Amino acid sequence: MTNYPLRLRAEIKSKVWGGRNLEKILGKVLPPHEMIGETWEAWDGLAIENGAARGELLRDVIARDAEGILGAPGNFPLLFKFIDAQDDLSVQVHPDDARAREIENRPFGKTEAWLILYAEPGSRLVYGFNREVDRVTVAAHIRANTLTDLLAFLPVQSGDVIFVPAGMVHAIGKGIVLAEIQQNSDTTYRLYDWDRVGTDRALHIEQSLRVASFNRVADPKIPALTIQHAEFDQQFLIACRYFAFEKIILRGRARATLDHFHIVSMIAGDAMIEFGSEQIAIARGETIIIPARLGAYSIATKAHCEFLRASVPDLRRDVVEPLARAGHSPENIARLGGPIATHNDLLPLV
Repeated sequence: MTNYPLRLRAEIKSKVWGGRNLEKILGKVLPPHEMIGETWEAWDGLAIENGAARGELLRDVIARDAEGILGAPGNFPLLFKFIDAQDDLSVQVHPDDARAREIENRPFGKTEAWLILYAEPGSRLVYGFNREVDRVTVAAHIRANTLTDLLAFLPVQSGDVIFVPAGMVHAIGKGIVLAEIQQNSDTTYRLYDWDRVGTDRALHIEQSLRVASFNRVADPKIPALTIQHAEFDQQFLIACRYFAFEKIILRGRARATLDHFHIVSMIAGDAMIEFGSEQIAIARGETIIIPARLGAYSIATKAHCEFLRASVPDLRRDVVEPLARAGHSPENIARLGGPIATHNDLLPLV
């Protein structure tokens, strides 16, 4: 029985656009002399490093005990990662669930969200288009190698929250380190790659144009909403049908109950995760899965720490109602669902 927090062995990925900032900012231990772009922190293909399931892949443990780990039948639905962009990532887009099944015969598309952890002065990312466009216009600019004339460039800084629903054309810009929560899918179509060449840098123009949204989004940043508790502040960053993403600023002890799994990732300081009469340490840059079977746990620090928490929520129970009780307006709660009304899962609930 995997009735304890699961420490996972992160998968470290070299990228042409990567760097070494995950070492500096999050204390990650990286292989020497490599430019690291991503570390996959919570994913069902990772090995468990502690306890009775040590050495097993998370997906194999879930196959035996989905109810105990996830809180419901099924597969692990999320992927959590850190990204270090020391050069611009490709301009890309992801399909939604229906298009992923139609084009790739895969069950899930890819909706994602970002918390900017660090941004060099002048950092920016691509978020959609700078005007209303259509498929014909975008295709013509791609052929003319002038796609960048249409792209909306968004300046960002530490603390910014960005929701990237499936279909949104986007690119992470150089000088940015971020935490990303997403559906458990890596289906990516490249529209433009800044004229880089390489066997692994193929473009996917036809697929991109089939799945892309061509609307302009005026204000994509999402203001966090905070509930203040005696020993911690709970910041809601984003919420949709696929995931809820929170940042907890901890001054003492935070208690949580759960009927579905939590992903907990420490981004500053260190703490102890307490469950029953036992505990497990979690330090900066480490990520742990809290299985549903535990039912309750605490995180305690002797000083100050900050951690991210991701889950698959009951949106009304876990997001809308707590924020409403804390005095947040329906309009502000709805903004956590993202700036595009057709992709906002909170609007019908507030």
